[in-house]
Amino acid sequence: MGCRYHIQTGHLQLDPVSWTDLEDVVRLKASAGVTGRLAGGVCNRVLSEQDMLTDLMTWGREGVGMFTVRQQGRFIGLAGVQPSTTVPDCHELQFTMIAAARDTALSREATTTALAFAHDAGVSRVIAYVREHDIVARQVFGGAGMSVCPEKPERCGPDILLYHSLRGAPAWASLH
Repeated sequence: MGCRYHIQTGHLQLDPVSWTDLEDVVRLKASAGVTGRLAGGVCNRVLSEQDMLTDLMTWGREGVGMFTVRQQGRFIGLAGVQPSTTVPDCHELQFTMIAAARDTALSREATTTALAFAHDAGVSRVIAYVREHDIVARQVFGGAGMSVCPEKPERCGPDILLYHSLRGAPAWASLH
């Protein structure tokens, strides 16, 4: 990737994923004890490497993607967007944090920043799927400015909520 974006918030540093992050990402994605919502769920090393390649290609092709999230220089998770495989012309917001960083406020700060970055980069609609009983994810996505969408794809089960955000004013700049 020719251009790297670095975002510093009040508590976190976000940088586009890179191959230098692979070992952290592999450990994160292999853990069943993480909190958050990644489309692929728990992954082995090969799947994590494939996801990393997809993330790098998305950054190169679209100028948006997954960020590594660090607190005081220590890797604590991922947050960002990927093109949706279920809804045309939009991206899906995802996040996951290590067990030691289960602070909902940190997840919300990371997802708010990633969402605002995506909108500022020209992504007009962002969605997120959430199980109705998943209070943490609902707090994170709702706190990031997303709202429950009245319509949802037919493939969604009855306990799945579809959150969405339409392009609006930049929010991440106020987090500095």
